[in-house]
Order: sequence, then C-alpha cells, then structure tokens
Amino acid sequence: MATPELSDEQRAAALVKATAVRSARRVFKEKLTHGEMTLEKAINEAKADEALAGIRVRDLLQCLPGIGPKRAETAMEEIGISPARRVRGLGAHQVEALIKREG
Repeated sequence: MATPELSDEQRAAALVKATAVRSARRVFKEKLTHGEMTLEKAINEAKADEALAGIRVRDLLQCLPGIGPKRAETAMEEIGISPARRVRGLGAHQVEALIKREG
C-alpha cells in the first residue's frame, strides 16, 4: 500500500502537529523526571490528552526517579503489560497495579 500523496499545505500542517506532540511529550516527561507529578497523576493526564496517550508505558516508567530500563521491564512483566503497550491501552487493573508498585 502506497503512502498517500499530501499537498504542501497538508505536509506543513502534519509537520507542525508532529512538532507540537513531541514538544508536549518532552515537557510532560520532564515534569515526571523532576518529581513534579506522581505516576497516578501522569497516567490520568496522559489518558486525557491524545498527544500524551501515545507514550509507551516503558518510557513513562523510565521517567520516574530511580527507575531505569531493567526496573521498568521487570515491573511490566510482573503486571503483565506488553513492552509495546502505550498509555492509552492500559486497563484499569494495570493502572492500579502500576500505582501500587510505585507507592
């Protein structure tokens, strides 16, 4: 299947939108890294914002102070979260388990 042809205006609009999404995700992750919000607040905020809902759970966990790739991977395996899962795809029980584990 071929990629749809976009007009110059459509391409420019898509570029602006992608830049805005990356910027919003960067600011969001920085807040989490600096301890300005809890994991619970971060998940709730991400689920409410389509730009943030696309963040991988692994990346979100790694933004938490003291959580690196191995701890994030271990937590996700124990809870039963796929490595490819994004925040928008988390179920209520998975969210609850992540929050309990963080606290």
